[in-house]
Amino acid sequence: MGFHRGDGERRGISRGPVIAVASVVVLVLAVVGWIQLRDRVFDQGVAAAQTCVEGEAVVDVAVDPEFADLVRTVADRYNDTGPVVRDHCIVVNVNPAPSDGVSAALATPGEAEWTGPGDPPALWIPQSSMSTGPLAANPGVIDGAPRSVAYSPVLLAVPDALRDGLKRARIGWQDLPRLQSDPESLPQLGLPGWGSLKLLVPPFWDSSTLTGQAVASATTGTVPLTAEAAASPDAQTALKALAAGSRIGELSGTPDEALRDLGVQADHAAAPFHAVPVTAVQLASFDSSSVSGYSPVGAAPVADHPAVILAAPWVDETRSRAAAQFSEYLRAGEQAAVFTDAGLTTTPPEGSLAPADAATAAAVLAPMTESFTPRSATILLDVSASMSRSDGSGTLLSNVSDGVTTVLDTLPDDTQVGLWLYSNGLNGSRPYRVAVGTAPLTETRDDIGTALAATTPATATSTYRSVLAGYESAKTGHVNGSTNSVLLITDGPNDDTSMTSAQFLEAVTSATDPDRHVQVDVIMIGDNSDRATLHQLSAITGGTLIAVPNASGPEFGSAVTRMLG
Repeated sequence: MGFHRGDGERRGISRGPVIAVASVVVLVLAVVGWIQLRDRVFDQGVAAAQTCVEGEAVVDVAVDPEFADLVRTVADRYNDTGPVVRDHCIVVNVNPAPSDGVSAALATPGEAEWTGPGDPPALWIPQSSMSTGPLAANPGVIDGAPRSVAYSPVLLAVPDALRDGLKRARIGWQDLPRLQSDPESLPQLGLPGWGSLKLLVPPFWDSSTLTGQAVASATTGTVPLTAEAAASPDAQTALKALAAGSRIGELSGTPDEALRDLGVQADHAAAPFHAVPVTAVQLASFDSSSVSGYSPVGAAPVADHPAVILAAPWVDETRSRAAAQFSEYLRAGEQAAVFTDAGLTTTPPEGSLAPADAATAAAVLAPMTESFTPRSATILLDVSASMSRSDGSGTLLSNVSDGVTTVLDTLPDDTQVGLWLYSNGLNGSRPYRVAVGTAPLTETRDDIGTALAATTPATATSTYRSVLAGYESAKTGHVNGSTNSVLLITDGPNDDTSMTSAQFLEAVTSATDPDRHVQVDVIMIGDNSDRATLHQLSAITGGTLIAVPNASGPEFGSAVTRMLG
């Protein structure tokens, strides 16, 4: 008889499944615990970062004054987000700093300490990319490629009456050098008594260099402007004329200060300057009932306000990363209204002239800077009989005298100018006479005007001997740090047969002294059979020859301005 298992007994549970279930439960609990622990550790890490375990890091941003308030508005928003970089709580501090001062401080290689305005910056926002040009001498100071934050066109701040005259004549950028150098340019625009345009273009203002870029571009017809076009003779001549007419000795330190001075002028026609290049934003923030803006016809230059991340010794890794982060925040779409509400654009205005690269900016700046070097010049004026011939409504000599006197009135007082007259036998055996010794115009301006007014034509021309004497005198009185020159103004060839052209040029070559450099500039009026010799004279001494058809037209005044400015 068989037996069934379990009869009379309780059935048991197999140990295998129980152990398996228990193992799964333990494993699940372990995984859950590990995840909770991981999240807790992560949360603790985030909390530690948010409590700035490495402390606070201040990131200084140097910003051109016209743009500083807008950047500060965005910086306040950024700081309110509680930014953290490398366990540091970041605080962005905006410091207004003139672009030229920052540029000069950054352009010197090897500087371990900050020598510029304000606190040492990790981020720099100048008025335009033009300010970064000098940094080519110290390329390692920039981290990455600067990117623009916002754009504002450059225009001319002028009295209302001048704006109306410029507008009626549809004056373009290429016209500014002529208006600047022609002593009677503004009366021709319906502004009697105003003389020439007096536009301030000191080379240390971005707005000046941008104006020069627009002039060179319009003069050469090159858009965008290239370094080759900017270095061309036409562009260089235009830029020299533009800069030579600027009253550097009369201006205030910044465009904003000059703008304020312009606004309080009692008599614009008689004032030391008529116009200031500014951005549209600068002008919009200036409250004046008598000053407005004029944008010359043609492609307008723009201030592009680039964000430049610095790699200077005083910028550590934390500040460098924070500067990069803030520069991105500045360009984020939600910040656009801060700039557009102030009249800027976040993309280049249509038809504008993009800021030039470093090489092109240097080519633009060179002639403008040269024009602001102090000058010590001796005018050597031909007063031979041929200067008595008719020239417009006067004689050649009277028009030359009037033109020179007018230009002298526009030059800075610290310019040194003297006057020599030459013909033949003016001073015993000498063909020349020193009418007024070379000295600052504060001492000589009136005396030169009086001497010119009293001058009458003499006899024949003795150019070669007179030039050599004037050249030696200029070397003897050489002024270090200045452009030393003799300005020869003549209408005819040398009549003195005691010296040949070849002998004259050989004597000039022998007289040159690199330690006491003196250039001979020549204004040649009308046709002159001695042109080749005079051209070689200017070339040997590093000077310039300009030929003009007469002394009654605007070309003569422009030539004198260029040679003495």
